[in-house]
Amino acid sequence: MSIGSSQVKNLVNQGTGTFGDTLLNGSNLLNSETAARINVLSNLLALCGSKAQSNGCNQLLKLTGSDDTLAAISSIAREPWRNVKDLYRLFVKSYPIDPNTQLRATATKPYLLFEPKSFSLSLRFEGGGALALGKVMIDHKGNAWSGANWMPGSQSGVIISIGGGVTRFGPDGTAISPAITGYNGQGLNGTGWGTGISEKYAWVGTFNNRVGVFSLEDGEALGPATIDQPVGELQGIATARNGDVWIADNTSNHMIHFPDGDYTKGKRLSIPGLKGPFGVAVDDQNRVWVSSSFNNKITVFSAEEPDQTNTAEVYLGTRGIAVDSTGHVWVAQQTNSTKGAPGPGGKVPPGIPANPPQPKTIMQEFTAGAEYYIDNPKLTQTGSLAVISPDIKVVQNNVAEGIAYIPWGVSIDGKDNVWVGNLYGKSLIHICGMKTENCPEGKTTGDVIHNYQSGVIQITTDVVVDDAGNLWSANNWFEGDTVINETYTGRTSTFPGGQGIVVTYGVAAPVQSPLMGPVRRAD
Repeated sequence: MSIGSSQVKNLVNQGTGTFGDTLLNGSNLLNSETAARINVLSNLLALCGSKAQSNGCNQLLKLTGSDDTLAAISSIAREPWRNVKDLYRLFVKSYPIDPNTQLRATATKPYLLFEPKSFSLSLRFEGGGALALGKVMIDHKGNAWSGANWMPGSQSGVIISIGGGVTRFGPDGTAISPAITGYNGQGLNGTGWGTGISEKYAWVGTFNNRVGVFSLEDGEALGPATIDQPVGELQGIATARNGDVWIADNTSNHMIHFPDGDYTKGKRLSIPGLKGPFGVAVDDQNRVWVSSSFNNKITVFSAEEPDQTNTAEVYLGTRGIAVDSTGHVWVAQQTNSTKGAPGPGGKVPPGIPANPPQPKTIMQEFTAGAEYYIDNPKLTQTGSLAVISPDIKVVQNNVAEGIAYIPWGVSIDGKDNVWVGNLYGKSLIHICGMKTENCPEGKTTGDVIHNYQSGVIQITTDVVVDDAGNLWSANNWFEGDTVINETYTGRTSTFPGGQGIVVTYGVAAPVQSPLMGPVRRAD
């Protein structure tokens, strides 16, 4: 309740009844439908405050399956995609255009001029060093942490860059980490998709071969972590139920293990079959699941016997990976092929060389991906999700194919439904999970429930659920063309990095944070 209520001020000034300051800033008011959607919803609720509009009020309650206005607006908040067409038609009918002014004279302005895809509400928060954020993680107090690829105000891209630090936003969206630099103090030079949370610490894996460690209480720099052997550039981080921390050594094809989350006792492990390890998840059996950027295998091993591995064959180029409460594993795949079938122009999908060698740096891989899409502007879809059973068998593939466009981060909510940060689709995909009783009528496992979009959601690499059921998503890139900035690009030279972090309100089932092992429902 405290996390959810802390965000209200950003949408509404409760003292004046007008919009909140965050919604009114240029980042939000001019880049999303949120203000106009709120006004349409408030006008629909107002139908129940007038005897003359009792017919409209009854229609509103019927469309939302509600007995009163509180239940009606709660229903719309949780399922903002339901009956959108009919709700918008009710607004249009109830607030007709005055022929003299050409305005809906009795409606609050601004209102929607076009039927929306949903009535979801999203806001973007900036500051605290947030630029080109990768992975987002929520701590036990509802703070959102993320490592920044690049430093705000710099002309950084995938060719040359100044790496960013670590950002922290409070549960209410307030930036807590320092402006521009974020938290650092450990010689860190940019974080990719390597952000993790354990009982006491925030962890990041960097582009310059370090593991940064910070106090969850005040952001104090405690590392860099001590590791027994040299490591490469780092990506995904996962914390197990028992407190162990696992990190993917992306460019050297190793895993790093910190028993009990002790950052002074890191061990580099050679795990058979890893090729560009990227995402990491740990299940209830203390098995570690690892995706790989450069093969079509998901590698699984017991934390107690890491040299004994099993694999599941999926599509090439896997990214985010998450375990639901039933033990099923959901993984994002960049391609629709186990063999890396050529794409338009005889090229292969991003980051998947026709005849690897694996790139020496993470940014080289991302450069290949950006170039591929710039060279193929008509391409609008590639990638999907796979579902793997607890006994390491692929039970479903091609999930969200046709909507997924380089899916990246994967998270599970408190009802075991699945959320995906859809990179080039610039959206957040909501998917029916294994517990179909928690899905809308007519939806079954793997079906897309809704694809959330907003002007404040840019090229995104992750989406996570907080304890109030809000979604936090990472804007990683802004303008794809300027990401490959080999030469000066004038007024757009600072445009590569995605701007800030986005919150989409109340659409997911709450979870218990931090994520340690599989998802835990918030009770």
